[in-house]
Amino acid sequence: MKKITLLVALFAGVTSFAQVASTSFEEELIIEDVNDGKYFDLGDANVAHDLVNNPLETPVDQSGGTELSVDARYVPYDTPGSGLVDGDFVGVTTFTPSGDLGFTDGDQGYQISDTDGTMILEFGEVDLTGVSSPSISMDFILSINGDGTNGNYEGDGTVNESGSDRLRIYVKDLTNNTEIDLFNSTGSDLDDLVPTDGSGLYILEWQEGTADLLTGTTVQLVVEARVNSGGEVFFIDNIVFDGSLGANDLNNSKFSIYPNPATQGFVNITSQLNGDKEVAVYNVLGKQVINTTIANERLNIAGLSSGIYIVKVTQDNISATKKLVVK
Repeated sequence: MKKITLLVALFAGVTSFAQVASTSFEEELIIEDVNDGKYFDLGDANVAHDLVNNPLETPVDQSGGTELSVDARYVPYDTPGSGLVDGDFVGVTTFTPSGDLGFTDGDQGYQISDTDGTMILEFGEVDLTGVSSPSISMDFILSINGDGTNGNYEGDGTVNESGSDRLRIYVKDLTNNTEIDLFNSTGSDLDDLVPTDGSGLYILEWQEGTADLLTGTTVQLVVEARVNSGGEVFFIDNIVFDGSLGANDLNNSKFSIYPNPATQGFVNITSQLNGDKEVAVYNVLGKQVINTTIANERLNIAGLSSGIYIVKVTQDNISATKKLVVK
């Protein structure tokens, strides 16, 4: 399920919440001891090249059928090193940052370590046409050894060589040919950006990167990571593009929900359109609590507690959102 920021007021006829695109890396099937280990790049570590999923190895790409797609590639140091050909822990994984700290959304995330060059993730393009106040948020971790004796990040990331670790997360505005940083360590020692406890020991802690975007643009998230040690790890998870859409734009008049308020374990969703309805229900915190497809009008809400919800209905490529009150 997605953790989503609710950006708009919960009342009908003004604006409606919209999750435009997202991923928490749940799409690729990860099986412990089968494809949740090292990835061995079969390309030439001396030249820049695209990375591809290898059979029975951790996937580095994501197809994008239900979530944002991910395309990974590799760029060597100016003086090339071993890159990812020697087998490294990169890609979609169920391996959590620690036994006590899991991923922020779902059971899987993405890890990058010991790249010996730069690993670049390019996510699918997102069209923000008709989206008001669009934004992006994502979670990431800078993971190194707690007392600093093993696995410290090195350098300031300003040169493309071993010992000059760097993480940059940014959005390309393809419409205006600009770039918007969510996080950029270039010019800084990454150690200084790792959270610490009161005694100065490094700790594992999710950080959030956010940025406001421009409506009417097409954008693309990019992650660039460079480290040279297995003890230097980046984790990323819970990437969400969202904003708000006008009720007229969402064709709200084509759908209705009754009874509303609902007092029983179901509601009816009627439509002027034909075909199955894809239904997603979010609570007031923006958490998705139902994600299903119905062939008729009846939606089972028996698992919902009393409260206010946003229901997003998609049918025949037309979407609308409605407020639902459960008593």
